[in-house]
Amino acid sequence: MCNYGILLIMTIEFAQIISTQDQRPDTTEPVKVTMNQNDAISGIEHSADSPGDIKVIEPGTYVVIAAPQIGRTTGNESRYVDFWLRKNDQDIANSNVRTVLSSNQAKNVVVNQTMMNFNAGDVINVMMAVEKTKEGLGIEAIQTAGRPLIPSIIFSMHKIKDHANGHWGTTQKGTKKVWVE
Repeated sequence: MCNYGILLIMTIEFAQIISTQDQRPDTTEPVKVTMNQNDAISGIEHSADSPGDIKVIEPGTYVVIAAPQIGRTTGNESRYVDFWLRKNDQDIANSNVRTVLSSNQAKNVVVNQTMMNFNAGDVINVMMAVEKTKEGLGIEAIQTAGRPLIPSIIFSMHKIKDHANGHWGTTQKGTKKVWVE
């Protein structure tokens, strides 16, 4: 006699969202990076109505990775571009990354990542700020003959854990485990 038990089907929450467009801010103030193509998405919301917002549908712990393709159109003096993450219009602590471009021929990809708890309805944004305007600093999509598009940003996230009534965390210096609800 066989006992097959119960088969549980669980939704897996994930997203890979990209931009096929150049984004070169005309301000040195922070701006949202927008994305215009959902390559793969399940259990996470992103639409053309709010192209800079990624909305969590199912609560849990997620890994978030943003990888912008950075460039500039003019100038030969070193300039920086910063990228960081926001959750519900609040900057996520310690999430800023910077790259410096020395000329208009320079290109770079920086990886920005975090792993944290999100609640249903939380909104995530990738933010960008350039050191100087009018030099075409920002992110750029690059199309080369015979190769796939290099998106101006690839944004990925996936859920690694459902929420529980709490979780183990560490103190600020990481020296003691505490239960956090």
